[in-house]
Amino acid sequence: MYESFTPYFRSRLKRYHESMKVKLRSKKAVFAISIIAMVLLVSGAYAFEIRVAAEKPAFLHVAIDSIDNSTITIVNESGENLSLFAKGRWILISEEVRVMPWIEAMNYVEGGDALIVMTTIEKGNVTRDILLGIKQGDLILVRPSLLKYCAKGHKHSSIYLSFRGEVADTGENYMILERNGNTVLALANGEWIKAGGETVTWKDVSDEFRPGDEVRLFYHNLLVMNDDFAENFGIKGFIWGYSGAIIDLTSGTTLSRK
Repeated sequence: MYESFTPYFRSRLKRYHESMKVKLRSKKAVFAISIIAMVLLVSGAYAFEIRVAAEKPAFLHVAIDSIDNSTITIVNESGENLSLFAKGRWILISEEVRVMPWIEAMNYVEGGDALIVMTTIEKGNVTRDILLGIKQGDLILVRPSLLKYCAKGHKHSSIYLSFRGEVADTGENYMILERNGNTVLALANGEWIKAGGETVTWKDVSDEFRPGDEVRLFYHNLLVMNDDFAENFGIKGFIWGYSGAIIDLTSGTTLSRK
């Protein structure tokens, strides 16, 4: 059944892009997701391969039973086995933030307990359950369409915006900041000029931004997520786009965009 259903499913998903109503404060939030993709060095051919159905996605605590190159099988709290379609493009948030196909992303997922996000698409008397996101330990996998659906608003300035927070963690191309109980992921990929004139990458200097340090960012874009996303995935916003600086007010380390 899955093989015969797949061609319809793919064409139907493309049509959702035109019909889906996204709850955003600003139309700029749709553009913001595309910018995140470009920041992650995704090619110009990048597109949302899976669209969220009009019904609200469900956040569920489940047990992952099995994984293959197109589906993931879960056991929900009622003891019911469900096979969720998982093919498509995913955003990985772990030691680094990357975009990858499911056939690669599946290698990061393990059997056992997990938080998942799913929705259902129907065609007559045939239904298909779709995987939209996974949180398992420190691993987060989300489809771009889930970010789009859960975006609450997009703040942008052609000059710069400022954010001040405390370092909670750093990754190979990002850092996690906390402020007033909210957690923000700030993308920091690319080359930087460190105070003194040295050209560095974020990976070169990330260990100079230690947990507990107070940091100030001067950036262009903030994507604010809704409460469902923040409560379940632990991220209230995404920051990217710098023409100003990243300043560690505790250590004095200062970076400006090259």
